[in-house]
Amino acid sequence: MEGYESNYLSIRLLVPALATLDKGDVRISRVDGCVDLKLEVLEKEKYTTTLRLTYVFDEAADKREEPDLTIRVYHDARTAEAMSGLIHGRRHEQRRRRDLDEGWVLNRFLHKWIRYCLHRGHRFDERSDAVAGTALCLAGR
Repeated sequence: MEGYESNYLSIRLLVPALATLDKGDVRISRVDGCVDLKLEVLEKEKYTTTLRLTYVFDEAADKREEPDLTIRVYHDARTAEAMSGLIHGRRHEQRRRRDLDEGWVLNRFLHKWIRYCLHRGHRFDERSDAVAGTALCLAGR
């Protein structure tokens, strides 16, 4: 549980405006010298929010989005877990298979990745600019 609690705290630092986001909202965090970080709200319920978090590489013909994690945030329990994801070209499906090893890999990766993103300056907050239905979070403004 400590890992899930730590992930929750890290997500709250990365997405301080989480409570103001609605299903279908998309945010892009752009930091000079870093790959764009994309956040999409897949579901929003009273006690949970399901997010998709990914890097967006703009490689001409092939727009890769990896790592690509689906994360469920449990507001009442103040925990967050990676439910599935694409990491290093391999798809992990912890929730579908109820595999503890898959869950450990996903959640450990989530923890390290969010901490890295925070260290680089990524944030999704209320200062985001709306652009054609997508908000851009420009760090350092």
